[in-house]
Amino acid sequence: MKKHISMPTHQQGVALIVVLLFLVLITLAGAIAVRSSTTDLKLATSEQADALLLNTADNNNKSIEQLINVDPTDAAAVTQKNLALSSAGMFGYFMNIGADENRGDQIVFCYRPRADYFFRMNEATVIDPSGGSKLTTGSSSTGGFCRVSKAEDFSSARNNVMTQVAVTRPSSDMVAAAPFEYVPLEQTITTSNVTSSSPNFRLFSSSFLPGLTQAKESDILECLKKPNQNAGDFGYSAKDDDDNDITKYYDETLTGCLARIGVPTTTLVEDVKLENILTSKKCLDYGKGSASNAFSDACQKILNVTASGVPKAASAAGSKN
Repeated sequence: MKKHISMPTHQQGVALIVVLLFLVLITLAGAIAVRSSTTDLKLATSEQADALLLNTADNNNKSIEQLINVDPTDAAAVTQKNLALSSAGMFGYFMNIGADENRGDQIVFCYRPRADYFFRMNEATVIDPSGGSKLTTGSSSTGGFCRVSKAEDFSSARNNVMTQVAVTRPSSDMVAAAPFEYVPLEQTITTSNVTSSSPNFRLFSSSFLPGLTQAKESDILECLKKPNQNAGDFGYSAKDDDDNDITKYYDETLTGCLARIGVPTTTLVEDVKLENILTSKKCLDYGKGSASNAFSDACQKILNVTASGVPKAASAAGSKN
């Protein structure tokens, strides 16, 4: 007689529940892994963005340093340096005679390392603490502010990072300095010689990534128009309820504004001092009395004398007689 063995049906349900539990656990483990990898990716992206912003801002500061510390034999570099120190330059604007009233202004321009020049005043804007701006050239009111819609305003061909620069010479009440701290040794102070002191400047290099935000270009531009420090001291033109012209004052800085609208930003602030390095050159060994003890060609140019030490003007007059 054959015997039939039948399995209880409820055990099949238990097996199904166990399988479903394993599927749930696997799904949860996968979700946790994806979430963890996404968090790691965000952290890596944030670190990469910070490194990119810091390097770009630092490159701008190095470019400014190289603009002044040039090789005297490089004619093109010397021309750019002289331009920077002239009345139409980023430093000379604050240094030349009558420029004391410019202290506290901020010269703003967009850093364009791919261009064949570093700075031009006609592409910059000077923010005036008394309200509004001056030296805004061209038909556009954007002046020296970086524009997201302009490919040439990006620091690289990838069009990912931009850097806006502001140069200012702080007013005397903003700088803590000892008496004659900015006067080089062995130098006479005169009011007519702008190189008789070592002026101090403050550089603001603000790098930002407009592609990592949903902010509009107009909102970014409004942030770029704001000062880099002492926002409450800088005004801008506005209208009151009766349509009258009034001056309002900013309530946040450029960096604070960009952070508020979600634009990744890094600002480097650097205090620099222009110094006149005095070098001496021996033109004559006094007391030797040798016939070969003559002035070198370089000393003849400096002193405007002949090799024997006779002033060239007097020498020329004697030859005519």
